[in-house]
Amino acid sequence: MATSIPESNVAELTEAFLEAPADSLEASYQRLVGSLWAAGELTSLAESAVPQLMAGLDQADGVKKGYLAILLGLIAEAEYPDTESATAAAVRKGLSRYLDLWAQTRKGQPLRLALQYLLSHFPGDRDRILAVAAGLELDRDDASRLDRALRGVGSSSDTILGRVFPYPAAWLDMGGSQSDFDQAWIRSLSPEEATRQWHKDTRTVMGFTGAKAYWAVGHGIPSPPVAETDPPRVARPPEAGAEIFGRHAAAFRCPNCRGRLNFLGDEAQCADCAATYPISKGMIDLIKRADGGHAGDFMFQLSQASDMGLFLEMYARPNFKRLCGFTWDGLVTSAYENGYIASHVVPVDGPVLDIAAGAGGWTMQLASMFGPERVIALDIVPAVLATLRHRLPEVPAVIGNALALPFGDSTLGAAICWNGPQAFVADTPAVFAEVGRCLRPGGTFSIFTFLNSDDPVYRHFVGSHFFPQASGGMRLFDIDDLRKYLREAGLSMCEERTVGLATFITAEKIR
Repeated sequence: MATSIPESNVAELTEAFLEAPADSLEASYQRLVGSLWAAGELTSLAESAVPQLMAGLDQADGVKKGYLAILLGLIAEAEYPDTESATAAAVRKGLSRYLDLWAQTRKGQPLRLALQYLLSHFPGDRDRILAVAAGLELDRDDASRLDRALRGVGSSSDTILGRVFPYPAAWLDMGGSQSDFDQAWIRSLSPEEATRQWHKDTRTVMGFTGAKAYWAVGHGIPSPPVAETDPPRVARPPEAGAEIFGRHAAAFRCPNCRGRLNFLGDEAQCADCAATYPISKGMIDLIKRADGGHAGDFMFQLSQASDMGLFLEMYARPNFKRLCGFTWDGLVTSAYENGYIASHVVPVDGPVLDIAAGAGGWTMQLASMFGPERVIALDIVPAVLATLRHRLPEVPAVIGNALALPFGDSTLGAAICWNGPQAFVADTPAVFAEVGRCLRPGGTFSIFTFLNSDDPVYRHFVGSHFFPQASGGMRLFDIDDLRKYLREAGLSMCEERTVGLATFITAEKIR
């Protein structure tokens, strides 16, 4: 337990919170939280304060009840995966009271979500909790997260590791195309690795549940997520050969030696080092595979599911944007994003590159603005590019790494990285430097990503998301760091705006 804060009178802080008017409620709550919990760790006062917090549930109004339920959940979670620690046990003593309150809530009431977050921490009481849940008609996504949070380690053979965001049941809609890859990856894990992934998945589920509840208590019930687009289910992209790459030959470079590439038939060959790169279905593979394959690489296996592009745009991205952008009110719509791109992407001569293009939702906007013959899409995941190729048969797709863009110095007219930089937080300076190297003077670089929350509770919920193969939880940006990385890349800021925690930036290569 953390013990660095000074001793405080928790009874006084609790009473101040219960009596706080609306204009000082948030500040009062943060003082109470900070006396008991800091960045996921408990202070020395936490365990003794639990009875006072539970008593406060009987005195508080609906909003304050919700905040207290979330604080009790944070305290119960702090020593996870130990769900039977002394502090967690102290919180669990109020289980009957929590269930009674939960049973009295109405659909659409924020307190229902807050109590679900709290109850998610008691897997030993799974049957009792789910019995009450059965009478509440929970939405499918909430019911799915609750069911998963209350499962013990390895409790069911039908629970697939790494398949919990945005909620486990969403993966059922993809059918069986990914099942063989899932099972192969799971079989490759040692018992210790499987257990670690199980706990990461549980933290992810509880993190989303807590984030949604925290927004609801402070702002009202979130609006439902809206799918970005409706990409087709694609098994194979359309045919296309080297010709769609040849028109950009002056810009392309060999990722091995930076020599020029010649595009012939079903491959590209470096004029300097003679390295060859296969072309198939309008996609060129420029990732060096020293081991000759991707065996054991879960993200590669994941990418082979033919419905991955559909899943990302129908389920993952809308929920990810709400979570990381603190935009549960749905303000950052696809139309908003397209409007920003239309207003701020201003290319000079040269191709327009979409970095981390995914299934092509925003590549389509670039193609509509500048013509598909001028656009190049780059991503590290082949299957999402297959969806992109189906939608945009004239746009060449590059399976490549943004850390080493396969283009010459000052060859690109413009670039975007849309909802992408957070996927490579540690490497962002290097990726931006590559963009700065490749852009022609005057070309623009537009990004959409997310900022760290100043609220320690919300920052904790976002950071509790662990995606497959990630060593730690979700990391986002401080705005000053993004400005610094762009400046160091030789780019000058043109425009910056923030909606919630979603940030949009356009910079220009210094002339």
